[in-house]
Amino acid sequence: MTHIEKTGTSLEQVIRSFKQEHKIKDWELKYEVIKQPRSGFLGLFASKKAVVRFELPSIEERVAVFFENLLHKIGIMYDSVAVKMEGKTIHMEVKGCKESGFLIGKNGSMLETLQYFTNRVFEDEKSLDRIYLDANGYRERKEAAFLKQYLPQIKSAKAKGKPVTLEPMNASDRRIIHRFVEKDKALKTLTLGEGDMKRIVVFSANQSEKEVLSQTPKNFDRKRHPKPKPRQRRKQGDANPNS
Repeated sequence: MTHIEKTGTSLEQVIRSFKQEHKIKDWELKYEVIKQPRSGFLGLFASKKAVVRFELPSIEERVAVFFENLLHKIGIMYDSVAVKMEGKTIHMEVKGCKESGFLIGKNGSMLETLQYFTNRVFEDEKSLDRIYLDANGYRERKEAAFLKQYLPQIKSAKAKGKPVTLEPMNASDRRIIHRFVEKDKALKTLTLGEGDMKRIVVFSANQSEKEVLSQTPKNFDRKRHPKPKPRQRRKQGDANPNS
């Protein structure tokens, strides 16, 4: 939390200027009026500008306050919200949640919806790439179980130094793989394919993407979605193939 003093001809002008400069929403605004503006009298006295001291919360504080307000509005009772910033990523976990079943939803659907909504609210923040939500360790347990099936392949890519291509998966599952591999400086990832279901290639950090792509089969999508063969025009005089 930092404090910033701003001056202006009116309180409204100072507040509006501060909100625009720092992209602060009304519900985030906290300030103290140090001096009220005063106009000069008959030109004999100089006018005085408004002086306002604002509280400028960190991005972690802003996201946490927003999410806590959101939980209160939907009636979720909890003990605390833990916030951790890693680079440009914020991880938040609701701890001691009394209605964890509702908050998480079927297969994590409610948690995913709240995460999407929170990310949309802060999508214009340059200091922030993504926000991840968890509740009572649900996502952590789910991700650990999901990663377990791919660990042998990831370890193989590291041990043998050869690229390993994983099966097609949705964006949410791909993010789990990317985040896990990012923690190992000896490995890198890239994504192949089009549409919602794409493949991840795990490869050695000593290799370039161009080198990896040259070693990776390019017919995955064609195998799954074969293109129809072009129809050949029958020359005049040829026998009818259907006869």
